Amino acid sequence: MQTLGERLEEARKRKGISIREAAEATKIRGDYLQKFEANTFEIDLPPLYIRGFVRAYARFLDFDAPRFLAEYDALVSGDRRPAKREPRENYGRVEFGSDNADSNESSRPSGLDPVMLKNLLLGGGVVIAIIIIVLIINAVTSSSSARTTSTEAASDTTSAPAKSSTAAPATAAQTLTFTALDTTRIKIVRDADKGVVYDGTFARGETRSFRKTGVLLVTVEDRAKLRMEVNGRAMEIPVFETGNYGRFKLD
Repeated sequence: MQTLGERLEEARKRKGISIREAAEATKIRGDYLQKFEANTFEIDLPPLYIRGFVRAYARFLDFDAPRFLAEYDALVSGDRRPAKREPRENYGRVEFGSDNADSNESSRPSGLDPVMLKNLLLGGGVVIAIIIIVLIINAVTSSSSARTTSTEAASDTTSAPAKSSTAAPATAAQTLTFTALDTTRIKIVRDADKGVVYDGTFARGETRSFRKTGVLLVTVEDRAKLRMEVNGRAMEIPVFETGNYGRFKLD
């Protein structure tokens, strides 16, 4: 008469699958399946887990799972004395009385120690808590730095007008150019201090340029003999009531 292990091996080979393929399909370790097919059910797991794996493997190989499990129970009870009942609190509640339970047993990772799982979960929780604390500290530090930078910028902005208010507005310098169309005389005086910038005769075709930084008083002998430019742009010399001779103010 065939043993339970021989029947399992024969059924697997009849389906044409390897131990590795059966392990991947049932989520049961391959060495456990090899022991089952060798009719050895003594593995380092609680009896409840072994029984669940046997049921799952029998169902996968198309056996009548309840009947096969009954034969397994008879084999185990004949080979060893009834073991002391394991404290169920250590492994959680496991039910094998329904198809849903069979599915849970087959999908449970083989060889998983519940105590180890608990420790892993606790360790993961500690790591997550540390990461959250570090992120909070970084956020607070960044916020504080942003406030400090904003305060400094506001202080600089507030103090800037005070500095600019004490400085005298700079007057843009201009270039004043005269070109003589014929020989004539010209005199240029600064209006602010009456300092003489130029006083002399222009020969025909002569061009002279002067740096203008304020109001100038310009006296010309004959306005018709001069051409005036300011910053390269031609400017007309005013017409005098007395004729071509006169003085004008150049702002």
